[in-house]
Amino acid sequence: MRYFTVESFDFDEPRHWSGTYRAHHRWHLSGVDCPREGIWSGKSAFPTVDLSAVDEPVLANPKGPMSLEEYKRLVSLVRPFVPPELPIRAGASFGPMVGFAQGRFGPVTCDPPWQLVLREDAVELLKAEGLQGIIAVRMELRSRRSKMPALYEMEARPLARLHPDCIAEFKTPACDVCGSPEGFPLPPKRWLLRSSIPEGLDFFGIKGASKRVVSERFVETVQRLGPSDVHYQELPAAD
Repeated sequence: MRYFTVESFDFDEPRHWSGTYRAHHRWHLSGVDCPREGIWSGKSAFPTVDLSAVDEPVLANPKGPMSLEEYKRLVSLVRPFVPPELPIRAGASFGPMVGFAQGRFGPVTCDPPWQLVLREDAVELLKAEGLQGIIAVRMELRSRRSKMPALYEMEARPLARLHPDCIAEFKTPACDVCGSPEGFPLPPKRWLLRSSIPEGLDFFGIKGASKRVVSERFVETVQRLGPSDVHYQELPAAD
């Protein structure tokens, strides 16, 4: 099986579609000010996680970087509602995206590049074809168009890893004070650790990176619906 990352168009590339959206997740953890690491924040998002039972207004209206004590307090409130295998990091977002959309959308949208959004017919086709790992959450978007198709954000659970050989020189160690994970900027050449690829899944995320990975089955299926304003960049794997 071949795998690809989904890449947004460059700003000067001609586009097929006019659709844009301005939206944010319903709940959000701000960045944290760690005495060792300084201020940091990630981009993980879990739209399936419902925090409506958590009585903490700051999750809906984050105020900026938190102290380490406040960060730990909020994580303890959120943790019971998040599947145990999913990490909770500073900057994490939860719940559906809420906002405004305009224009016409292609089957797949990747703008900003760390979010992957599918048109409703793309979600339906992927599920009808039996693809696995398709966790799609309907976005709560207002629009001036009365018949705009529903849009869904894909939840990319961080399951695979980049191969240690391609990130070794770029890594920074994890922090045992605030829980900041081992980090690295994306290297110019990268490939997956084959043993970490989740068997049978057609969509997943990468630990420590914001890239979304799709299988060749995913690409072939959504392309039946016509062009999208995205590139699929092959991501090799090695032992």
